[in-house]
Amino acid sequence: MKKTLTLLFLAVTTALYAQVDLAVVSIDLPTYIKDGETNTVFPLQFTCKNNDTKAINAGDTIIFNFYAIDIAASKIVIAPSALLLILNSEIAPQANFSSPTLNVTTPTIMGKNTDMRLGIAAYVFNRTAPPVDADSTDNIFFRDMTWEKNYGASVASIASNQDITVYPNPAVNEMNVQVFAAQANAVSIELMDLTGKAVVRNDEVNTITPNSYNLNTEGLENGIYILKVTNGDEVSTTKVTVSH
Repeated sequence: MKKTLTLLFLAVTTALYAQVDLAVVSIDLPTYIKDGETNTVFPLQFTCKNNDTKAINAGDTIIFNFYAIDIAASKIVIAPSALLLILNSEIAPQANFSSPTLNVTTPTIMGKNTDMRLGIAAYVFNRTAPPVDADSTDNIFFRDMTWEKNYGASVASIASNQDITVYPNPAVNEMNVQVFAAQANAVSIELMDLTGKAVVRNDEVNTITPNSYNLNTEGLENGIYILKVTNGDEVSTTKVTVSH
């Protein structure tokens, strides 16, 4: 999917205005959040759809908020100021489009595995005579996930201070891999035993999104394995464990 948005790192205090028929249809990243050592970093990407009968024009602005809610405590733990996205090209009627991937850094550290609800609210923002959104009930999307305590996942550097994250570690029946700054059609993933024999080949890896991948480890013996991730010209390896 073409990247049609350019992220403008501009915090705004303006209220959200519902205009035209824009819907948030998915939160693509993160698939989970994990405590860091001194702060928490995770990627954020979402997909919207133009439900209107007319195009959203190049140069129009989308304003969005995101927030994380501790489900058990019914408490908002992340709620930064709104951000703006400037459209580089027209979004046709009924077309989907993805936001750029935003790397979010927050000082919040949960200290335990926590059920979290991540929410995105997005609207087309026009500073002159805006029309009213035909359906403002679909401008918000929620995705439930786990905010993990900082243990058990392996992280290996790829390039430009970007990381891959592997979880859970130890894996039981499946292993998830997130590749930050993934190059389009250039990611290859392979799981090898300690002799270098491939036990999960690239063609057996499930692609969830261009940044997220899933490996079936159900049939593997317990033990230590080497995960090899090729991202363009960069190659990274990290030790992972399977324990049924």
